[in-house]
Amino acid sequence: MFRFRSLLTPVAFAVVFAYFGYHLMNGDRGVLALLQLRQEVARAEATLAETKATRDIWERRVAVLRTQSLEPDMLEERARALLHVAWPDDIIVFTPTR
Repeated sequence: MFRFRSLLTPVAFAVVFAYFGYHLMNGDRGVLALLQLRQEVARAEATLAETKATRDIWERRVAVLRTQSLEPDMLEERARALLHVAWPDDIIVFTPTR
């Protein structure tokens, strides 16, 4: 009986330590969850950078079409591309699309 009582305290602390250790690694706010969140943040930052680059491209294209800096050649090129029209004496070169 005395031997059982002397082992009860260390075993209880070991069980409590194991419980908290398990949840430290696998819990909702554990180390593995932190690593997963960091990966999600990295993917979101990559998406943000890609989106910003796309936005910059479109902002430059729109800036060219504004009335203060309207270039007739650019306007004609975009109108032809969108409307699929050409002059009778134009030479059309077809390129493969991806």
